[in-house]
Amino acid sequence: MRYLFSHPFYLILVFVLLFFLLPAVSSIFVGGPRKFRNRTRLVSEYARQKGYRLANPDAVELAGRSSLRELLANPVFRNLNKGSDGIGDIEDLGRGTDDAFAMVCSLRSKEATIFDLSVSPQSASGGQPIGYKVAKVKNPGLPHFSLGRNSLVHTVETAVDKLTSQPKSSIEVEPGAAPEFASHYWLKGSDRGAVLAFLSPEKLRFLGVTKLKGVIATNDKYMVYFEYGSLKSARDFDSFIATVENIVGHLL
Repeated sequence: MRYLFSHPFYLILVFVLLFFLLPAVSSIFVGGPRKFRNRTRLVSEYARQKGYRLANPDAVELAGRSSLRELLANPVFRNLNKGSDGIGDIEDLGRGTDDAFAMVCSLRSKEATIFDLSVSPQSASGGQPIGYKVAKVKNPGLPHFSLGRNSLVHTVETAVDKLTSQPKSSIEVEPGAAPEFASHYWLKGSDRGAVLAFLSPEKLRFLGVTKLKGVIATNDKYMVYFEYGSLKSARDFDSFIATVENIVGHLL
């Protein structure tokens, strides 16, 4: 150890490491809480202005006036009403984690929960989590399906399913009924008859011309819409909620 600190090369190496690593470490301890409080203010103010309900009002109030250590020790943050509750079986969202800042609103008389979700990558090699903007709309009894616009990612997933002999769940839509949808969207579901009975030609034509950025999926209790990104500003919330309301108005 004495040799290491007496040799000029190692002293220079330690100095370089400290010079580059200290800012990164300090950004975790300083930038993290600041970002947390900024989100607290954004969500609480937006919900107040729009008349929406916070899913965890006590937690949001504490987050605005407590230190990070106090927040971690407070039992309120161990018993949160999570936006992701009830949608763990939705493909792509099952490994998701969300924060305390979900909000609940009424869209066309349907209860919708709006929140950000961070999903861990599937590969064992790791990687950065994927962020989604998510809307969970309460509507029990829908047939189970998922749909979205064609993409390279979906093409690769379909090819992998074929190679691994996964059960076929793709539903073909007749081009004559909804040409735009048939050309630009994929549709999956376990019961083709029930799915197409719900997704009438009129609904498929709406989806075909809407050009959604994200995915619509259903389970026993909810219809879920999610797209890449995060809700960082009031404008983000306005745009995302308007999209969800448009979907709810035409499909439910």
